[in-house]
Amino acid sequence: MLKKAFLGIFLALLFIFSQAIFNAINTQSTYVFTKEYPAFGSEIIKVNLNDGRIKINVIRKNKENRVISSSLFSGVFLKIQNHYYTFGVKRLNKSREVDFTFRNFYIDSLRTKEAVYISDDRGILELDSGKSIYLSSLLLGKKIR
Repeated sequence: MLKKAFLGIFLALLFIFSQAIFNAINTQSTYVFTKEYPAFGSEIIKVNLNDGRIKINVIRKNKENRVISSSLFSGVFLKIQNHYYTFGVKRLNKSREVDFTFRNFYIDSLRTKEAVYISDDRGILELDSGKSIYLSSLLLGKKIR
């Protein structure tokens, strides 16, 4: 009896995992999200999803429109409905450090080509002046393709 229960659980997980891989392989989209912060400037996030691979470019600019920081995340992703689970490396352009990381987020696009990006791992941005800015977990943008 216990073997049948474990077999059912295993088959359900295998089905969900194969569905996530199939959805990721068939995804080809590009999104651009922007957010204005009165305290320091703006943030632009470009998410490129292409056949199971992902690239996320983050550019933060100050009020004078100069780049404060930028980063690039590249890796692979799984897609379950509008939820994305990514595995990859993150490179910060100011330093040469490379971090292996896991991220998850939610993107929903509307028929009007507008999109919503929701992520709970956005955190805090520390400026050179010593100020800390809480980054928004909800970003609005548009779907490019």
